[in-house]
Amino acid sequence: MTHPPFHIIGDDRDSRWLVACDHASNAVPPEIGGGSLGLSDADMARHIAWDPGAAGVSIGLGELLGAPVVLGNFSRLVI
Repeated sequence: MTHPPFHIIGDDRDSRWLVACDHASNAVPPEIGGGSLGLSDADMARHIAWDPGAAGVSIGLGELLGAPVVLGNFSRLVI
């Protein structure tokens, strides 16, 4: 797989906390169905494919706690 499955923000933060957001994206890697699961763009933008706003909340919480944040890079439909 050429696309990383996750993205880390603040990996240099020294904290006892870790914020994880596994449904942060609606992306489908090109290695899977050419980047398409056969759903419309409208469906991929819906909650069935990801948690809209979850990445922003996770990033904000990480900043508040001084903690690193791990964001999933793929749609929940891929995971």
